[in-house]
Amino acid sequence: MIVRLERVVPFPRDTVYAWWTDFREDDHRSRDSPATSRREVLRRAGNEVWLRDRATRPAPVTLEEHVVLDPPNGYVVRARYPGAEVLYEYRFEPVPDGTRIVLRAEVRPRHVGRILLPLARTRVSRYAERDTDFHVRRMADDLRTAGSGPPRPR
Repeated sequence: MIVRLERVVPFPRDTVYAWWTDFREDDHRSRDSPATSRREVLRRAGNEVWLRDRATRPAPVTLEEHVVLDPPNGYVVRARYPGAEVLYEYRFEPVPDGTRIVLRAEVRPRHVGRILLPLARTRVSRYAERDTDFHVRRMADDLRTAGSGPPRPR
């Protein structure tokens, strides 16, 4: 299953990249977030980051994620979910009035996911949209208020 979506934001690509790759423990702690999780940055080496997300919503799960950064163009994440292998990529493309954010996710079901993923296809796509839109809103809020004090928690 492939999920693809685009959003255009009125900020320069380098700024979008810097915000989007500033992985923090509180990335999904807001009430508006479609997920609730606690993120740990396990380690960083060069252009790689290893994360562990312990989610409680939408479902309790612990994910190990390997991120490969490609500044300022974007990054790729490999993660193993209980029923699927997931490879997703955020690309940041300069456009005349800002940056186009492109998400492309490939979900490869395994085990019980072979049965559940076809049934949840629409839900997975909607979740990707809600999560991306949440981060776009948080980024816009943070970047618009960056000059007026410390950034708000994401």
